[in-house]
Amino acid sequence: MIRFLGWLVTAMLVALTASGCASSGTTLVRADQGEAHVIYRISEEQAFTTALEGYAVLYPKQSVDDIVDGTRRGYNADERSWMDWWSHRLLVIPAVGIDASRNEVRGYWYDYSGSGTLMPTTKRRTGLLERIRARLDATGTATVVTNLRDGKYETDGRAYLGLKRDGRDIRPEGRPSGANNAERLSELKTMRDHSCPN
Repeated sequence: MIRFLGWLVTAMLVALTASGCASSGTTLVRADQGEAHVIYRISEEQAFTTALEGYAVLYPKQSVDDIVDGTRRGYNADERSWMDWWSHRLLVIPAVGIDASRNEVRGYWYDYSGSGTLMPTTKRRTGLLERIRARLDATGTATVVTNLRDGKYETDGRAYLGLKRDGRDIRPEGRPSGANNAERLSELKTMRDHSCPN
């Protein structure tokens, strides 16, 4: 009987581990706003650097990969522990909507999806969005909009690439504030030359 119970517990744990879990969330919808949507009236630079900062703080040792989903761009970082994993996928989405004064406004919102076999803790399920929301709410740029539609990115996004670097290595404040494009290009070339074997 004890062997059978041991086998049953082992089988249940294997099945649970193999099946995995998933989670999703967004900064677009809030319980306190009813049916309305919330976007942040921020620049593309602030939208992407806020996301990168979240990865740097919460997942400093994870490789941050650049992703494209249709026309939307963002990042993914895989958290790993032994044989288990959890993918943190975040899209940074440009948007256009109508504010309460009936003016057209532009901004950004975030869409998170996570999945994996690691335990879906609160930090894993909501940590990245909570950090982004807290950071941007402090700026006073949250705007309730109606007639929401996708907007366009301001640039090609090259300035905000994760380039498979660890989160701690792409921290936005790590760049000198006065760095011009030539300095950034030189920095990227140096990184490429040191990471690619001949």
